[in-house]
Formats: sequence, structure tokens, C-alpha cells
Amino acid sequence: MSDLYGIDSSTYHRLPPEDQQAIRDSYRAEQAEVSAPEPEPAAPETPVASPPTFATAQTPAEAVDAIHDLALPTWSDIPRNFPPEDRQSIYDARVEAFNERRAAQAQAAIDRLEPQLSDFDALNGATRSMEYSDARNAFNNDPYVQQLHRIVDEATTQPTQVPAYLRNGDAPIADVTRLDITQVRTALGALGIDLPADASPTQVQAGYDILASAPDGLLAWAINPGQQVNFQTPVAGVATLPTPVRAGADITLVGQVDMSGVQTGMDFSQTQTFEMQVEMQGTATVAIGRTPLNRMYEWGSRIASHFDVLPGLRNAVETNPLLRNVVKGLPIPVSASYTEFAGTRVTYEAVVTPEQGARIADGDLSAAPNPLDPMSMPIGTGTLIRGQTLTGSHFEANYKLLHVAGTTTDLSGQGFGVRRIDANTFEIVAGDVETVENDMFAGLGYRGIAAIGLSADRSLEERSMSIARLDLRTEEGQAAYQAFMSGGQMPAWSPPGVLQAGTTQVLNAEHTARFGIEVGGFGWGTEINSSELNIVQTRWADGSSENTSSYQAGDNHYSEVTWTSDAAGQPVPGSARYGMVLANYDPALASYLNDAYTADTSNLGAHESQRFDGNQHVRLEFTESELMQLRDHAREFMTSDDYRREVFEAQQSQDMGGRDVTESLALAETPDEVFRVLSNDFYQFSLSERLLGLTLDTGHNTPGTLTIRDAG
Repeated sequence: MSDLYGIDSSTYHRLPPEDQQAIRDSYRAEQAEVSAPEPEPAAPETPVASPPTFATAQTPAEAVDAIHDLALPTWSDIPRNFPPEDRQSIYDARVEAFNERRAAQAQAAIDRLEPQLSDFDALNGATRSMEYSDARNAFNNDPYVQQLHRIVDEATTQPTQVPAYLRNGDAPIADVTRLDITQVRTALGALGIDLPADASPTQVQAGYDILASAPDGLLAWAINPGQQVNFQTPVAGVATLPTPVRAGADITLVGQVDMSGVQTGMDFSQTQTFEMQVEMQGTATVAIGRTPLNRMYEWGSRIASHFDVLPGLRNAVETNPLLRNVVKGLPIPVSASYTEFAGTRVTYEAVVTPEQGARIADGDLSAAPNPLDPMSMPIGTGTLIRGQTLTGSHFEANYKLLHVAGTTTDLSGQGFGVRRIDANTFEIVAGDVETVENDMFAGLGYRGIAAIGLSADRSLEERSMSIARLDLRTEEGQAAYQAFMSGGQMPAWSPPGVLQAGTTQVLNAEHTARFGIEVGGFGWGTEINSSELNIVQTRWADGSSENTSSYQAGDNHYSEVTWTSDAAGQPVPGSARYGMVLANYDPALASYLNDAYTADTSNLGAHESQRFDGNQHVRLEFTESELMQLRDHAREFMTSDDYRREVFEAQQSQDMGGRDVTESLALAETPDEVFRVLSNDFYQFSLSERLLGLTLDTGHNTPGTLTIRDAG
């Protein structure tokens, strides 16, 4: 490899004339400095350093900056009276020349800056090779070198497009609502925290500490997976006299602590969701029914009837209709109340590892992810903090000991969050959060005094947020993260620090059924079953989008569909991926699945099943074509004899559903329908046997990819 003017000659000859001239001028200037004698200093002057070019950059970061500073192609000087197609053709030619220049400059910088074996000639053989290998690994892992490679790739594969991040400038990437710290400050202020206008990261952290200032005993109740603890503390209030029909108003501090069970994701990572919320409510209540005075009179009357005491009082009550209704209560065994409330809520939600969850359950809140120290957050963990105003209503009704209650809450506000994706990449989000919650309770007793029963909690949340992914190895990424944490500023797309930026729309629906006990203002509940649906669309600044739909049933059944769309909103062919995880799966059923995928169908009699010791985590993954292959196997089975064929044709003609997994698979028409059958949690325990049965009957292994990992 020969050099010319300090760079590889082949690279030099690929450059445009103006770049070649810049290299020649730079090289000659360097040679003149070496050969010229030192001039006598005439007077001290402060040298003005010229910005480095790609040819003079001493580091990959400087080379990236120089290439990003290239002037963009313009339309302004193309005469407007030209035909539109001619103007477009001229501009496209400029874009192609611009991308050729970027690619050549980036490749030249890589060639010039990458370590050479000759750089280590002073070392002995083994050390020389090792040092050279380490230097190349470090060079290739440098985020700025990776950005140089990205420039070469995008300029080569998309020669007629100017990358969107170069067009961003200082303008926002989209017309989206950024995080309004005023909303968060207002919510915290309602709870007694004054967040200054120029809040530092330390002061922002103080907002999280509100959860630690809840009433004494909040965390005295053990928070175990699947359990929820509520508390309620009166602050102030007024009420009418305790008549059968009465009203009141008060201000109440309400809180909740909730820990989900351990859930297993598509990558077999195990996480729990820990949530704490504190809200200040102002309420107005209207009630009808029995009062404490009614119960005391009833109790006193029973004593008086045995000991013949207070006859005058009883006669006065019985002979006065108004006094009788006030003291004895209405002559109906039903009581009810209706409450409307409004206020603010701050919610801290964290996705944590099981180890962090165990520490939090013991009351150690320092184990929660700390966005102010992102590098301490384990991969896959994160936080979402919401500040919302709320309005809602609550009703209660009692018939003797039977109790029914329900609450509806509408919340509106903003939130921000941080999630660690991998060792160096962090995802930040900020924007609007709208939530609707419905809680129902049915049981025995009196809520507020003592009650036991079943509850069902449902919530629907929509999040419209800005999103960015940052590389914290870079100074630019670190600066963007600090600006986000200190002032809520979302960065524009600007690699290598900001790898991507855009907007994300999230629809989250949750359902939880619990068995609970309430005593006084505190409540405790343990989860019976739960489900969660997430639909996420993230649209990046380049126009492409990533889509994910996932469903979690309980802690051990998770399914997910992902696909990408182009700038026109059309799904990219072949991008759809389907996956499901059966966590803590029975070892025998895991063995059946393994046989369905791996059995030698040419010699089934000689196949030996693999045995598993203990529960297993099982993951099944499919492409669209693999799902349709599985459907075809099921149809082959359903048409393998006259009886099955008649059943199958009848089900098709009558638009009937299948009676089991195999029939349902055969009736499916699309990949989505096939996956809907496979991921139905109702079939999770019969699925393995049915898939193995298809393999044995048709001689075809189950298509797709199976991964099994020990759950211990």
C-alpha cells in the first residue's frame, strides 16, 4: 500500500479535486514547517487553530465532526423556471456527489487512523501481535469509528438521500410536546415539595424521595411479588351532622405500593415491576344509610331491653319520627355513598431485576434504578415517572354484610423515563400520559372499617412521547443525557451521541384480579391473575418505524410480534417476527416440544427424547413463512383420512372454530391467525403434545426456532 501526501494513494485518487487540493495544501504546509528555520518571535500572539478537516483530524471524533460540517446540497440557486423534473435531477446529482464525498472522506479517515502493524515494530513478535490486536479491537469498538463506517454505508446504500439527522439543525424533529417541568413541579408542590425553576439533578432526585416521606408504616407491610398495599391518611375535612342523609368534604393523602411477580421476557431476562404512587385528593361525599350513632343506639337498646334501663330515652326516640330516623336510622337495610374527587398524583414505576426486587421488598429503596446514576442500572431495567392531575368518582353500597364498591379515575399529565438497553445505549422518553382506571371490589364487611373480598383493577393508558436513544460512551451522548435529566430537554437525532430520535405512541391495558383485606385506612391484596397488553409504535426521524405488540398472561406466558415499516408507512416485507415464551414450563412438556422440533423424521423409531431436570424456560420464534408451513402441516393432518376431511370441510363451510390446537391451526388463513392460536394461553399445556403429534403423524418437524433454558 503506497502513500501519497500522507494518505493511501488509492483513496487519494477517489477524492474530488477540491479535497485533493486541500490534502496537498495541508501536506505542503506541514513540510514547510519542518524545513523552515525557526523565525524570531516578533511579538507574542495567540494562535488561532483552524478546525480540523477529515485529512488533518487526529481522532475519529474530529473526523466525524469535520464530515458532519460539510455544506449540504441546496435548491436555492436552481432557477425556478426550470421544469420540476429538471430541478429534481440537478438536486439529485448534487446529493449523489455530496454522498460520494462523505463516503470517500469517511473511508479515508478510517484508512489513515486505523492502527497498523508497523506501529508496533519496536516490540517483539508475540507482544507486537497482541498489542496490535488490542489496538484494532479498541479502534473498531470506538463509537466514532462506528459512525465513520455508518457514514460509508448510508452514503453507499442511499446515494440520493441526505440523512435526516443532517437536516435537523437545531429544530425539533417533530411537532411533539416536550417534557413540561412545570407540570411535574405543580404535582410535587401539591405534595409539599418545592422544586426550583433552576432545579439541579440532585433536586430533581428529591422528587423521587417524596415516596419515602409517606406516612409511617407504609413499607412496614411486606411487599412480595404479586401483592399490593394501599394507604389513606386524612389531612383535613368538614362534614354535616351524622344524619341518615349526610355530606362531607375532605383532603386526603392516598398511596399505593405494588410489586409484580417475576416475569420472563423474550431474551429470557427476568424482571419485576415495582410501583409506588402518592396522590393528594380533595373529595366531596354524599351518603345515605346507617351511621355510627345508629349502631350505638342499636347496641344500647339491646342492653336496655335486658336490664330495663333508659326507658325515657327509648320512648322519646320511638314517638318522634324525625328523631327516630336520625337515631335509629332509615327503615331499610341498605347504605350507600357517592364521592367525587380531584387532585394530583406522582407515580414512580421501575422495572427491576429479581435481586433488586428482593431488596425493595425488604424496604431498601436504594435498590431501585437511579436515573441520576445510569451506569449503575442493570441492563433491561428502567424507570417511568408520571406527574398527573386527576378527577374521579367512587361509590359504595352495603346490604347487611355484603359490600360492593367501585372507583373510576381519569388522569392527565406528563411523564419521563429512562431505560438501559445494553451496556452503552440508553433510551429516554418524555411527553403526555393519559390514563383511565377502574377498580371494583365485592366482599363482606365495611370498607374503612374492615372488609374482605375480591377486587378487579383495570387500566388503559396512552402515552404520546418523544424518544431518543443515546450512546453514553460519547461526550455528545453524555451531554444530551445531562440536558434531559436537568431540564427535560429531548435531543434531536445527531449520531454518534444520539443514535436515533423520534416519537413513540404506547397503548397499555392492564387487568389484575386480587383477593384482599382492608382494615381501617390500610389495605392488603394478593394477586390471583393478571394480564397486560402493550402496543407500541416508534417512528424515527428518518421516517421508518418500529412496531411491537405484546401480551403477558400471568407471570409465565408472554407473546410478542414485531415488524418495521418504511417511510411511507408500509410494512417492510419479511420484517415480521413472532415469538412467545413459556416460562417455568413442565420438564416433560418441554421434552415433547424438543422432540417436535428435533426428531429424525426419517427414523422416528430410533429417536431418543431428551430429558430435562426441573422446570424450563421455553422460547418459540417464527417468521411469517414458517407459520404458514405449520398451518399446512395441520391441514395435511386434517385431510389425511375421510373423517378428518369431512370435519375440516364442515368447519370451513360453517365458519366454525376448531375444537383443539390442531383444528384451529388448520383453519387459520394468515400468519397472524396461526400465531394467535399458538400464543393462546388456554393452549399452553396442550400445545407441546399437539405439535409432537403433528410431527409423528405428518413426518414434518415443527418449523421455526426453539430455545430451551433451565429455569433454575
